[in-house]
Amino acid sequence: MNHSALFKLSGIGILFVALFFAISLQGCRNNDKGIKLVTNAVIPIDEVDPESGAAIYLLGPDERPADNIYGEQPYGDPSGQRIAIRYYSTEDKPGGLSIIDLKDGCRYDILEGDPRFPAFHAWGDYLFYQEEIKDKLVLKRCHYLTLKKKDIAVLPPERGIYSYGTVSQDYRYYAVSVRPESATASQVHLLDLKTGKWSLLLDKQGYHAKHEQFSRDGRNKVLIQLNKIPDVKQVLLGELDVNGEEKLFPADRPFTPRPTGHETWIGETGAIFFSTGYDPGSTCNIWTASVGDEEPVKVFDGNLRFGHVSVSKCGRYWIGDTGEKDIPVYIGSFASGKYKRVVFTKTEYDGKQWAHAHPYLTAGNKWLIFTARRNGY
Repeated sequence: MNHSALFKLSGIGILFVALFFAISLQGCRNNDKGIKLVTNAVIPIDEVDPESGAAIYLLGPDERPADNIYGEQPYGDPSGQRIAIRYYSTEDKPGGLSIIDLKDGCRYDILEGDPRFPAFHAWGDYLFYQEEIKDKLVLKRCHYLTLKKKDIAVLPPERGIYSYGTVSQDYRYYAVSVRPESATASQVHLLDLKTGKWSLLLDKQGYHAKHEQFSRDGRNKVLIQLNKIPDVKQVLLGELDVNGEEKLFPADRPFTPRPTGHETWIGETGAIFFSTGYDPGSTCNIWTASVGDEEPVKVFDGNLRFGHVSVSKCGRYWIGDTGEKDIPVYIGSFASGKYKRVVFTKTEYDGKQWAHAHPYLTAGNKWLIFTARRNGY
């Protein structure tokens, strides 16, 4: 069975030492009558990486496939205590969204069914997600610690087909990729959550806009990925202002090989971290860049090729997996340039989202979360 897995790390530097901890179930509390409580959701599996010493735990053991959703804007609270995971439906059991407490080992099931991809809002107090209620698509939120839920907005169907979207750090805006019914590519729409007013943020002809992410630096900029249609031979990365101004990062030709589509903001800055595809003429495929830079900065120069990437909440460390045997995860320092392999995920790709590692660090850098499909499950 594939599940999100994790490590407890004793430090935030490049050398990590794993520490086991006793899980106490006495702290499990069901704070909402509509939320199911499951205990024993964080289980040590007697596997320790021989090089890093990281101890592996299994998250949310269940007969359903599961994943950690995505790593570039981690779904977890600011303290690093709770994270969200997604379950996929099987013939016998519906899927859902759950919150797992890494401290007391409890799982709280907050949504049942086939959950849509939750909105990006990294290390926030709330998990934002969409839920179909009768004939309406509703943007909702659930507080990671209190588990209190609230309806935020009804998403009007006449605008088109909605992606997951992203909520700004100040909770003022919701930006979302939307594909109009008759269109072949998506635009970016903006909802002012204070006034309830919608606006069109971006409609870039010839490009499909996706992977929207609000910045964490207070500027409320939206990182956007622009795939050239129909062949995606070009992938641009840009930032959008809430007033609709678009500026591009130095990514794709002539600056770098084509981006992979895995990119994220670096801490509370205006810079981004991203990976690019294989290029026989280049020894680098992970980069940092800011709008206005003449060229991006190489993060790693060597034989490794990284795919899924993320950045720690503090902005000091980068995380990435590679296509090597057993799909290892590396953590590196932006400042020193040093890096270390932390673990082999041993995930087995099957073309499904639940087989992608999508590694990330919780707030405080105590746990490395990743998804792994092992032994055909």
